[in-house]
Amino acid sequence: MSNVIPLAPRLKPGRASTADAEERAALAAELIDLIERVRELTEHVAGLPGPALQVQQTAQHLLDAGTALERAVDSLTEGGEWVPF
Repeated sequence: MSNVIPLAPRLKPGRASTADAEERAALAAELIDLIERVRELTEHVAGLPGPALQVQQTAQHLLDAGTALERAVDSLTEGGEWVPF
């Protein structure tokens, strides 16, 4: 099993760049919502009872997921600067 996703060219033939910019904006907004949700979940997990190591590992995995989502937003927006394609 591989986690590599084949990428399509940035510009799709016959598609206006306005539509691409709108699609990127929608995707970025969804990713930002996911980041907020992961943060909320991390706070929730940190307060769970149980073995400390298990709670810490779970919280760390969620933090790692949040970091990955932040990097996705950064690459989508080219470091936070909106660049429509």
